Amino acid sequence: MRAQGLSPIIDSGAAPASPASGEAAAVLAPVVPRRRGPLGARILAVLYPVCLAVVDGSAMAVAVLRPAADAAVPGAAAVAVVACNAAGGLYRTRRSPSLLAEAPALLVRTLLVGALAAVLLPGPARGDAAAWLWIATVTVSVSFGVRAFVHAAVRTYRCRRSRARPALVVGTGGTAAHLVALLSERGEFGLAAVGQVAAADPDTGTGGAVAPVLGETSDLPALVEEHGIDTLIVVAEDVDPGHLDAVLRISFGLPCETLLVQPPSDVVPVAPARREYLAGLPCARVDWRLREPAARCAKRLLDLVAASALLAAVAPVLALCALAVRLEGGPGVLFRQRRIGRGGEEFVLLKLRTLKPADEQEADTRWTVEGDDRVGRVGRFLRATSLDELPQLWNVIRGDMSLVGPRPERPHFVEQFSRNCPGYLLRHRVPVGLTGWAQIHGFRGDTSIELRARLDNHYIDHWSFAGDLKILLLTVRAMLCRDAG
Repeated sequence: MRAQGLSPIIDSGAAPASPASGEAAAVLAPVVPRRRGPLGARILAVLYPVCLAVVDGSAMAVAVLRPAADAAVPGAAAVAVVACNAAGGLYRTRRSPSLLAEAPALLVRTLLVGALAAVLLPGPARGDAAAWLWIATVTVSVSFGVRAFVHAAVRTYRCRRSRARPALVVGTGGTAAHLVALLSERGEFGLAAVGQVAAADPDTGTGGAVAPVLGETSDLPALVEEHGIDTLIVVAEDVDPGHLDAVLRISFGLPCETLLVQPPSDVVPVAPARREYLAGLPCARVDWRLREPAARCAKRLLDLVAASALLAAVAPVLALCALAVRLEGGPGVLFRQRRIGRGGEEFVLLKLRTLKPADEQEADTRWTVEGDDRVGRVGRFLRATSLDELPQLWNVIRGDMSLVGPRPERPHFVEQFSRNCPGYLLRHRVPVGLTGWAQIHGFRGDTSIELRARLDNHYIDHWSFAGDLKILLLTVRAMLCRDAG
């Protein structure tokens, strides 16, 4: 079995694949934007980071302005301290805001920016220790004081508002029970558990639940919608380890935030900017970058611009290839196949024809075989150079595909693979791609479907715009070096 060009297999099919499990089916639901919370909460979410950033920048600018006659230095110092704090996650709204937890990072950044500003001061004040001490003292005092006041105001607002935001706890063990009790006693978290979801081995039962058990993990989309859930809290140690990844990935399409509560003994490091605590329980906010409208727009814009430019650039090559196919094999230059894309939807994928299948059944269910004697010299050349994939640039422009993403499969094989590989359908959370993370690492054609799915899901979980650019550059290198053949 082999891949044609960058695609793992050539496929077509009859009906969309049926999900292998409830969890996988939940992932196939379209991404739903987070629902708008109460007006007060939305105002707080905007004012909180803006207020802290303005105070930090203003305090730095005022402190630097006294020893600096040049107005450019205070402005640059203000921008620098705000940028450093933002990069460190110091303006993120948290469920349990704490000045003591933020103080070390805030102090280090303020001291470093203050030292840099002191070095840039004009005249005799340049590099003066007294000037640096003045800048640091004023900025730290004002920032710490205002931050303590803002944190207290946030906690007070959450305790006194009329209705806490509904939360759903995934897990029915001891830690989940403690967390449910904690949310009911500590109003400053601003959350109220409406129920729990069973997520452990069925043999363990749900005896540890202290709130109504509303269903299982496969019911999460329906439960979130029915109860208007704002926050999904996944208790890692109360979830079957074999299903934890799938449970977290279900949240990709849910209109709520997701918090992962980790065991205190968990040795997996979490970036300080993402770390939070619920009464001492370490947790991290699960942020899916491709859920954000800005990220999706950036990816789509890259697809449109790059695919249009590439299609225009390779148009003469595409025309010559089409002519060669026509001369070698007769009419029917394009090969159209139905494949499964984002959310389990079918679309028609375009390729240059490299052989003529015996019948529709063969096109639907047979892998492309290396050395098929029906492939002529032109077809072998197109496959070896991936030129048969060029028409898929039109699929990208139409929005059927993206330049980078999991490669699409025929419905027949999607159904087959999803039965044997539980994580396979999770690949359909995002648009399928012309190339992808799995393909540039050699996972295409007759390779492990499970490993391919794991790499595709890793790409989705950790997507970044720079990562897409890297994959495209590596794909070009592989094609030029003939590593993709």
